Amino acid sequence: MEPIIMAGKPVAEEIRRNLREKFAGKELTLATFLVGDNPAAHVYKRSLLKTAASLGIHTRDVELPEGASQEEAERALRALSEDSRVDGILPLVPFPRHISRMQLIQQLDPEKDMDCIHPINGGKLYLGITPWGPCTPRSCMALLDYYKIPLEGQHVVMVGYGEVVGRPLTLMLMGRYATVTVCRSRTKNLPAITRQADIIISAVGKPDLITEDMIREGAVVVDVGINSVDGKLVGDVSEAAKKVKASAYTPVPGGVGVVSNLMVMETLTRRL
Repeated sequence: MEPIIMAGKPVAEEIRRNLREKFAGKELTLATFLVGDNPAAHVYKRSLLKTAASLGIHTRDVELPEGASQEEAERALRALSEDSRVDGILPLVPFPRHISRMQLIQQLDPEKDMDCIHPINGGKLYLGITPWGPCTPRSCMALLDYYKIPLEGQHVVMVGYGEVVGRPLTLMLMGRYATVTVCRSRTKNLPAITRQADIIISAVGKPDLITEDMIREGAVVVDVGINSVDGKLVGDVSEAAKKVKASAYTPVPGGVGVVSNLMVMETLTRRL
């Protein structure tokens, strides 16, 4: 039986239709905040601004040079937070090494935080009192729901425990009564653990971390990893391994990443 390819495009199109209805006749402004020259952050920013424009959302692009001081960055972010014309702010990471992320993020209005990056919002997510988690984990959940992958009672192996994806996604999955085993890239006997999974989710950023022999026949694979190999984007799990062993899987590219931008826009609806 051919596996289900959990493509992001139809999920994104459905979200886009709903957002167009909600944003119709509304005046909203999304600000991106970037410090430094990180190429991936610049690519993501351009993609976000394009998505916002397609939905009729006004944008503001605040960009500081790599050498901007901690004080300059804090002043700029604080000014955005205090600007009543700005409805949402997305700080783009990583910041330059000399910038204290936690100290900088303290200047962000939690109500304008678009990616659950402020510690107050992270605390609310931990307590289960907010639906506005980070955008990439929410994209994973949207894909699982759209393709009707059951979570309750299922054994999910979460590979990767970073603050952007692994940690918040673990909380979301447990909130849906999944049984979650958290692994790291250095976990001993990782193949033995992943072979027990009904659902494998990998968010490490290491090509071919999950190989064919690590996937149980019929498991669902959600591949969040995005890696560049010989000029091509690949995930943490080889596409060949997914096709051979999985009953359903997200492709890379074309899976989780397609949905993430729209999750940023969806977060803006809390300002309506």
